[in-house]
Amino acid sequence: MVRSHPALSNREHSVTGEKLSLLAVFAHPEDESFGPAGTLARYVSEGIQVSLAMATRDSANHSSHRAEGKSRARDRMCSCRATGVRRVCLLDRNAGELARIDPNLIEAQLVRLIREVRPQVIITLGPAGIVTSTCDHQILSDAVTRAFRDASDPLKFLEHFGEGLGTFAPQKLYHCVLPSSLARTWDVHGISTVPDEIVTTILDVSQFGEAMYKALYCQRNRILDSIRWLTEEKHLQWESEYYTLIESRLNRKPRREKDLFAGLR
Repeated sequence: MVRSHPALSNREHSVTGEKLSLLAVFAHPEDESFGPAGTLARYVSEGIQVSLAMATRDSANHSSHRAEGKSRARDRMCSCRATGVRRVCLLDRNAGELARIDPNLIEAQLVRLIREVRPQVIITLGPAGIVTSTCDHQILSDAVTRAFRDASDPLKFLEHFGEGLGTFAPQKLYHCVLPSSLARTWDVHGISTVPDEIVTTILDVSQFGEAMYKALYCQRNRILDSIRWLTEEKHLQWESEYYTLIESRLNRKPRREKDLFAGLR
């Protein structure tokens, strides 16, 4: 169980009194475990509403196996319990299938979710992902960017208004990234990194190491060898998570942040 930090418990509302909300959107179930697991746990501990959406059910090389698909679903729910995420919003697609779906349909699902959840902050992976790079990451990254912009447009996806949803303008969109210098320090190869200078936000997640390792362990059926290599043989100290601010509706954009909700509370 992730407990609220007493010094942060009064920071769950924006400066205008709105309940703060974060939406994390990823292409694959494992992306959350190798991306912002500590971030999700941290903001849950602060009383912020954290929602998690996956665009696919499973990795492409397992999606045809029903039994293994059920195992992956258990992994996903286990990961959410480990980080304290209370809500799972699955877009219910097969991995590798996004390229065969109308991009407007993917965006419509994301816009509906944004209008329902009403997050001030949205996080996702960049077009290349981190641990794996597939066309799903590129497609979803593009769709999330369009949805970030269009959720506030009253002329977009009019059918949502008949469902009782209204427009909503999220304030900040981030990509979860891994800086090149960190990969060199870890001596880790074959993963996607970004130049250090484009990292805009560094979050201290050192208090949530247990939650992060539990989230990794939840993916043990899929990537056990990688997890053992990272957490046991490499002895990695995963104390920070890194982001690039892609879009913001705020007037002021600080050069370096320590909080995804900077400027909002």
